[in-house]
This record gives sequence, C-alpha cells and structure tokens, in this order.
Amino acid sequence: MKDLIKNKKIVIIDVETSGLYCGENGKKPARILRVDATKIENGKIGESFSSLVACGKYINKNVRDLTGISNKTLKGAPRIKAVLKKLKEFTFGYEVYARNSEFINKFLSYYGNKNDVQIDLAKADDYDEISKFLRYDEGVKEHLQKAIEPDPLVLAKALANFSKF
Repeated sequence: MKDLIKNKKIVIIDVETSGLYCGENGKKPARILRVDATKIENGKIGESFSSLVACGKYINKNVRDLTGISNKTLKGAPRIKAVLKKLKEFTFGYEVYARNSEFINKFLSYYGNKNDVQIDLAKADDYDEISKFLRYDEGVKEHLQKAIEPDPLVLAKALANFSKF
C-alpha cells in the first residue's frame, strides 16, 4: 500500500457541481462550480489549486445550501475552459486521483471534450484502496479522527501522515 504514495507525485482532485447528471440518460448536464486539487509528492503535501467556475445558470437553493456556492459567489469567476487548462497545467507530470472518481471523471470528460482539454484520472481502484487503507488500517487509523471527506486537502493531510509510518 505504501507504494501507492511513496516516491510518487500524485494530485487529489475534487469538484463541486450544480447536480448529479452530466448528460447521461438524456438529462441536461449539471455545471462544474468549483475545482480543487492538492499535490502530494513523496508523501508530503505540496501546492493546492482551487478555482470557482462561471456557471452561467441560476444556482438553486438546494445546491447553494449543499455547496455554499451561489451566483453571487461565482461573479467574476473564470469560464470552465480556462479552469480546465489551469488544472491540466497544475496536474502535469502527476498521477491524478479523485474520491468518487466515476462521478468526477464524467464531468471532467464531458467538459473536457467540449473544451478540448483532457485530464485523465489514474486508476480509480488505487484511490479507493488508499482511502480504505487510511480508514481501516490500525496503524494509520489512530491518526485519523474522521473518515476521509470529499475535501482533497483532508486526504492530502492524511496521506502526508501516512508517509510517517
């Protein structure tokens, strides 16, 4: 398990969206509202990237309550193409992982294809295995007071602590 993060350069990525669907089953695609990413190099937390994304659509109360993101919050935010380009630059040379990678990948693929900016996630099972190990291994568990949340910085800190074992 340590090989998944030891001597590696990885990025943990997360997105906030305006909904669950991204064009599948004929449903109207939700929008990406925010992108967050944190670098981990050789088990140590590195740079972080975070950007709101111009939505162009009204954000309903349920989404505002869940994400804390409103149309007012997004005022002046860059468009998705610019954010994806910056994210691609940020992740260059790193393996990219995501909690709930299937969900995040469908949004990155959909908007990446529309904007000609591809960001490929690493093998989803690896992230799932890292996550499971951090949650349930007794040697690591005592250093984590709560389960890994969607926030990539929480996972990054957990992975940094993991490198001490």
